[in-house]
Amino acid sequence: MKHFTPEQLKQAWLDVAQGAGQAIEWVEEVRGNAPRLNTEADRLKLKLRRSRNTAQRLAKAATHPMTIGFFGLSQAGKSYLISSLAAGENGRLETQMGPYQLDFIEHINPPGGGKEATGLVTRFSRHVRPSNPDWPIELQLFNEAEIAKIFANTFIHDFDQEKIDWNYDEKRINTLLTSLNERRQAHKVPGVAEDDVVALWDYLIRHAEKSQSKMALQYWPAAVELAPWLSIDDRAQLFGELWGNIHEFTEAYRRFAHTLQRLGGASVVRAPLNVLVTEQNGRLVQTNSIMNVDMLERLNKSNDLQITVCPERENGLAAPVSVSLAELTALTVELHVPLLSSTRERLFEEVDLLDFPGYRGRLGVESLNYLQNAAESDDSNPLAQLILRGKVAYLFERYTLNQEMNVLVVCTPSNEQSNVKDVGGVLDEWIRYSQGADADSRARRPAGLVWAITKLDLRITQELTKSEDMLREVWGQGGMIKIAMTERFGHFPWMQEWQPGRAFNNAFLVRKPCQATPFITMKEGCEAEFSQETASKLTLMKKTFLEDAAIQRHIASPEQAWDAMLQLNDGGMRRLADYLGIVAQREMKLERITEQLNETRHELVEGNLHAWYQPDGAEEVEKKRLISEEILKALQNRAGRHGELLAGLVPQRKALQELYMQEAELDLPTEGKDENESVAAFGIGSDFDLFSDSPDETVSAHSHEQEFAHRVIKLWINYLRTVPEQTSMTDFIGLSRSIVEVLVDELITAIQRMDVEGELMKVLANTEQAGVRREKMMERQVSRVMHIMNDFITWLGYQNIPSEKRPASRINKGQPIFARPDKKDPALWKGDERLYRLTNEQLNYSALFIYDWLFGFGEIIKENAGHSAGREITAVQNERLGTIIHRIQLSSE
Repeated sequence: MKHFTPEQLKQAWLDVAQGAGQAIEWVEEVRGNAPRLNTEADRLKLKLRRSRNTAQRLAKAATHPMTIGFFGLSQAGKSYLISSLAAGENGRLETQMGPYQLDFIEHINPPGGGKEATGLVTRFSRHVRPSNPDWPIELQLFNEAEIAKIFANTFIHDFDQEKIDWNYDEKRINTLLTSLNERRQAHKVPGVAEDDVVALWDYLIRHAEKSQSKMALQYWPAAVELAPWLSIDDRAQLFGELWGNIHEFTEAYRRFAHTLQRLGGASVVRAPLNVLVTEQNGRLVQTNSIMNVDMLERLNKSNDLQITVCPERENGLAAPVSVSLAELTALTVELHVPLLSSTRERLFEEVDLLDFPGYRGRLGVESLNYLQNAAESDDSNPLAQLILRGKVAYLFERYTLNQEMNVLVVCTPSNEQSNVKDVGGVLDEWIRYSQGADADSRARRPAGLVWAITKLDLRITQELTKSEDMLREVWGQGGMIKIAMTERFGHFPWMQEWQPGRAFNNAFLVRKPCQATPFITMKEGCEAEFSQETASKLTLMKKTFLEDAAIQRHIASPEQAWDAMLQLNDGGMRRLADYLGIVAQREMKLERITEQLNETRHELVEGNLHAWYQPDGAEEVEKKRLISEEILKALQNRAGRHGELLAGLVPQRKALQELYMQEAELDLPTEGKDENESVAAFGIGSDFDLFSDSPDETVSAHSHEQEFAHRVIKLWINYLRTVPEQTSMTDFIGLSRSIVEVLVDELITAIQRMDVEGELMKVLANTEQAGVRREKMMERQVSRVMHIMNDFITWLGYQNIPSEKRPASRINKGQPIFARPDKKDPALWKGDERLYRLTNEQLNYSALFIYDWLFGFGEIIKENAGHSAGREITAVQNERLGTIIHRIQLSSE
């Protein structure tokens, strides 16, 4: 793998982003004269936008400082770890903000009383940034599309979807889109671009795939094209469908979006010191601090305050803008805290620390009114509570997607179970992005996931009176490991196998030293020695700890971990800091981002654009021969999973049903057709006029059937393009992504070359019947469609070719492929009953079919030569595509 500098890697990703943008323009220009490209154009543009989003995010990540995230299910433990690692020699987290030197713990961090009291991310950094004494506070803000993500997240996770009064309605969506399209502006409205809507779509797929599959047919494609051209108020209506059209959410979105527009879409603002602390009677107090989540409760209330902030531009600060303090609290992503003194751990002179607010339990309410009625006080603000939960959940996802941190310290207490159940999914996503999607990928570098099991001082204290038998139950699957790790996360593949043949075991034991405990003697505020009274019990504890199977499985070098945790005046921090020094290396971060660069290039070129690029004729014939050999060898080795492969090459019946119903919704008769409808209800499904001399116009009368056939082919082709991404299926069958990409590309060419769409039109022609319920007609039409699709995948079109014109079978000598087995002479049995005489050897009909299919598919690939999609494209267009591909493949190399 090529090694890049940060700037080279950034430029490589920017080249990919630019190439993807050029490819989008190319698709739009070419689709008009290339029908086959037009069939896939929308899917291809969507894929290109997704790749461009990835490229732009990772271009930024490549040059950002190395960062360690702290994600706490143990809030107190997390705060202690950060203070221990990032503090100066005096043990304080100090910062200079304006004229004041502040202690973060004393002046800025809100008192939580054991609960998570903040709703934003705090970045501790020694990297110096330009500052203005009048505007010393640096705040990073959400963009408009991210506000939509937060409200959608809240709707999905904080409302009981079984009880809430809302459902997806195709007619309502169609009416909305028609109305909004009429209000489309002459120029794009800043705030939301097409790529932003695609990112929003992808976010909703991850959170609510089932509901989004319905919206994928009509709503999302229209939203991608329409949203950038709508006013903010109209965009609020468009996106309102994502949160069940809850009025309060839509109004809040509209308000926040207008505020962001007044700030000029700035991603960073500078604020005065009073957004954190104000001076009262010679003391600094946090009365109106945006760090405190309670500030959100002022949203839409009379006690909210107005403050001014300055948007940050490339050439300096813009003019001050007035905003609500509660709004600023909601819109703030990150507070930047520049550390004043050199850090005690030298690592953090170069590495930033991110402190994430802890996840909150989701509510599962039926409505906002339900939440208000359940509130203990009339001053309660249900909207603020819901925004907070959606925001905190989204924050970690945002930093994960942007790959802000390649090392993550997860803090879980050793003595209590967290009541938050929604952490596993986001942690799994972070691992896939930053560490690798499988055990082989993760084995390439030291684990960036660091599990800190905290509060061991409390755990040890509560176990001091237990017998040996009881102690054997407190460490492993019946105790600490269960509550700290496996109960919430044990079902994830990475916990079971982080590297090939090895479970996740990068766990560290930590306690807070210099606290009064019965097993350590203190002198002058420091730990002096272990208590003689508990020495034997500590020895027994260590013995039972080391002998526990779950401890051995999930804690590497358990004896070192135990001894380090009991180190006086240290509590395990030295061992943890030493490991962070090993893993928090920029080279490892760049290596992972480079791996993703190669994956994205391959996906863009080999998986998408290369299908449309047309090489020379002789080169194509040879290429098809090599492709045929490569695919057949791979498939032959996996012949035992052939049935699963064929089943995976046809879309689900439900997808076709939804497609049909959408067609029917958009083809509903108007009120003016009521009279004709009533007559047709008593008809036989034919429009033939017995008394007319006009020529038959059957084809035009059944345009709906033709359109359905066309859209079925479009859906099928675009579904096939997604098959290589279905890793659960491809891994089960045992085929590499590159093989599956070529397989589906050849199938798509064959589907179009052999005019399967024409077969669909034939089988659907004249089958619509007036008076038949749409649901019943849907089942009939979908069954007809699936019969054609399954037949094609099963027999590759050879069922329509006379046997004498089919290729000869390689396994069934003397017969063409897919020949029916010979019938044997019948034998008389009990008079008139006739049975076929069985041969002495059993015929392996499965093998006959599979090997005939493989050979037949090889012939299909060869016949595809000269029929590739690129044949529709002019030489000039083809040359330009080649230039785009070259730019993506060889950027910065």
